[in-house]
Amino acid sequence: MSITFSTSAKGYLRSDLGLKNDTTGLDSLGLDFTNKLFQIDMATVTGEARGTTQRGAIRPMRTIQSEDIEQLGAHSLRDVLRSQLNFTIAQDPVLGASMKMNGLGGRSVNILIDGVPLSGRLNDNIDLSQIALNNIERIEIIDGPMAVEFGTNSLAGTINVITKTDIAARFAIDATAQYESVGVQSQSIALIKNQNGMHHSLHFNRYYFDGWSPYDAAWDGFSDYLADSARTQLWNPKLQNTLEYKAHYQVNNWLIKPRFKGIIERIENKGAPRQPYNEYAFDDQYFTRRMIPAVEAKHYGENGETVELMASYQQYWRSRKAYTTDLTNLESTTLDPSNQDTTIMNTFQSRGSGHYFVKLPLKLKAGYDANHQTFSSHRMEGNVQSMTNVALFTQANWAVENIRLQFGLRIAHNSMFNAPFLPSFNGMRKMGEHRLRIAYARGFRAPSLKELHFRFVDINHALYGNLNLTPETSNFGQLSWTWNHQNLELASQIFTNFVSNQINLVDQLDDTFRYQNFANFQAQGVKINGALQGKRLKLDAASSLISSQQQIDTDAEFLARNTAWECSARINWNAAKAVNIGTSIRWVGPTQRIISSGEDTVEQMETDAYSWCDAHIRYTSNSQRWSITATAKNITNVSQILSASSGGVHSSGSTLLSWGRSFNFRVNYRIESKKHD
Repeated sequence: MSITFSTSAKGYLRSDLGLKNDTTGLDSLGLDFTNKLFQIDMATVTGEARGTTQRGAIRPMRTIQSEDIEQLGAHSLRDVLRSQLNFTIAQDPVLGASMKMNGLGGRSVNILIDGVPLSGRLNDNIDLSQIALNNIERIEIIDGPMAVEFGTNSLAGTINVITKTDIAARFAIDATAQYESVGVQSQSIALIKNQNGMHHSLHFNRYYFDGWSPYDAAWDGFSDYLADSARTQLWNPKLQNTLEYKAHYQVNNWLIKPRFKGIIERIENKGAPRQPYNEYAFDDQYFTRRMIPAVEAKHYGENGETVELMASYQQYWRSRKAYTTDLTNLESTTLDPSNQDTTIMNTFQSRGSGHYFVKLPLKLKAGYDANHQTFSSHRMEGNVQSMTNVALFTQANWAVENIRLQFGLRIAHNSMFNAPFLPSFNGMRKMGEHRLRIAYARGFRAPSLKELHFRFVDINHALYGNLNLTPETSNFGQLSWTWNHQNLELASQIFTNFVSNQINLVDQLDDTFRYQNFANFQAQGVKINGALQGKRLKLDAASSLISSQQQIDTDAEFLARNTAWECSARINWNAAKAVNIGTSIRWVGPTQRIISSGEDTVEQMETDAYSWCDAHIRYTSNSQRWSITATAKNITNVSQILSASSGGVHSSGSTLLSWGRSFNFRVNYRIESKKHD
């Protein structure tokens, strides 16, 4: 006879123990160990040497789980970050969704997908609306630079979007459909297979939005406006398709994880009928394609040492097609080549590291990071520009009893600028139910190829690069405290961030923009939050205060200090075994904006304050196979805020935030076959 025991846990190794007996009785007893490597995602992985729990992480971080994403009725990363403290989200009809984090723009935020930095920025911002969330396990947000680990573009913070690795079933089909009252519909389907320690998953998501303007009906039936004045919409129609593939293979002691992500998007920008007879209009179509193949390999040594390798190639392709539409017969005529444009960004990235002396109190991690980017566009000087970053980094981790320390250093070479040494330090002290953390990091951001060479002028925008830009550097410090007692958690953080030679896009309030170095930017902030977890009720509340100052020139005084205050609260109640009800509220105070007066001077303005409120109800079947979620989004009906006001000759401007109040309905159904081992 043969008996097999299988053990598994949230870790990296599963073992099968076989007990064999021959016909002579129990005189012969054999033990057969078969190891199957299979990485199971831990609670927190960003910036950690090994996966760990959020409470055990050396850095304080925010984690947004998939359940939170579902309750918010979120379609993209834009929808989720709207609910987070210290994030400001804005929408451009053509360029998409951008953000600010801790007072710094999106160009200072590093966005990762499964640890791979995302490239392809419009106006030096990743379009947050292109990152669909139907296949996301969780989102991890870390404040401050992580330059030692990931290099440039993280002066404000890092966002790591982690996709699902579903290993619960031998085979599963997971389907989701969503409808939002403003004219949004999305469908997704995932196919998952797990067998013999191998994982395969294929995920497809379709998102369609028919556009929105304030005069739209409260419930949109996906109508299309082609030939009247209503064809011009404040939010442009969009069609987006996303395809993802992920696999895990074991080859001896290597775990190989190839994956692919592809995004294809089309945006319709319809112009108003032209005078005097309204017979034609100028229209645009914007096509975007992102292709991100990547492969990750991990080797597990007999003594616990690990080697991690990652390589990815990203292609970002965006094309503008401009044409004239005859509104009497809806035929289109392509405009001359000067009105067309194709932008191509190719990025190769590779990172590798090894963990050594894992059984000693002092553990060492050392590795390399390489990035080569090529930018091709008719609006670039010379049509093609490129930049290369190569770096070596090391981290030393020392842990004894209740103290854990981490020292990091990065040495980099940039093909266009001198890169400084980038040190970092993190420490954590455990004192019973208390956790005290301290952090320091130096950040570096080289001007992007767009900021240096881009020239973009059309009927709506005029953007100019600046060849005289110098790199940004920063010094960031943070002190945080956390206390956990049974079901109660209290936490507080204070931080300071000094940025030198900050690069900002200056809005001149006449649809023209330019990049320039500011002498200094500094921000100091404090955040306090608490959470109470009961058997059926969960309460969260947080408040933050950020004070920032901008200095335009080393010989000039700092502008007046700007103070931004935010508060948020969230309630989740399991009203019954299958029913969850909740609401979240966020209030955002005035925030800072810098504009040019048109006379070589820069003025500081303030945005309006606003509040944001969502509410949801979710039903899950007893079998856990299907669920229905209804979400009322933006109950306070905020669509745009006054973004600049002046007593001078300039008119006020506004920033798009949302398409107003809406209602989202989500249905999820899962079919699976259980594992037998």
